[in-house]
Amino acid sequence: MLLHGINTAWVGIKSQGGKTLQKGDTGLSQSGLLELDHSVLGVASAELKGLDGSKLEKISGNNSIQFSYADPLNPTCALTVNSLSMDVLAKLVGMEKQGGGWQMMDNKPTALLIVKAPSLVTNDFVYFCFPSGNFLMGDKKLDSDSDSKKTPVTDSLSFAAVDDPNINDMYRIYSTSDSDWKDEQTMFKELFPDYTATTNTINTPQPK
Repeated sequence: MLLHGINTAWVGIKSQGGKTLQKGDTGLSQSGLLELDHSVLGVASAELKGLDGSKLEKISGNNSIQFSYADPLNPTCALTVNSLSMDVLAKLVGMEKQGGGWQMMDNKPTALLIVKAPSLVTNDFVYFCFPSGNFLMGDKKLDSDSDSKKTPVTDSLSFAAVDDPNINDMYRIYSTSDSDWKDEQTMFKELFPDYTATTNTINTPQPK
């Protein structure tokens, strides 16, 4: 897989058990999936780690290596989004409104993450799909603007995948070059059985 850059990504919130998507007012969109597109100025980086065991362990016997096995999977992603809205960030990391501000809740919500990367040599794409996991809000380093430049601060998030009850694993990788590839909607439906395609817009409170 000779990949380059990031084409797009999706995030969402799920039920605490991870079986169903949160939709509408409790989720991030009517379908349950929010694309991190121009509305958030896109994704700057997605560093995926732990897609395989960290190392191979060896078992010796009779003065020779008899067997080897991989350490358990630990899939994580350091995700940088250029400009998340406060309400989306709060839902992803588990904040709730208290008075006029936001505070962390005791428990992290179950979330999802999908990253789409294009091939460098063909017109194909690869999807790294993590149907269940948790987000942590990253640190913020605020630097003063100067007389020659501004210093923007992006939204850095840490994502850790957990075992998903619908796929019975932590992640799946899809490639459009596979002979059985159909389309994104079919992939979403396979990962999230209750998914239905609708317009993916951010939910914002309506004036009363």
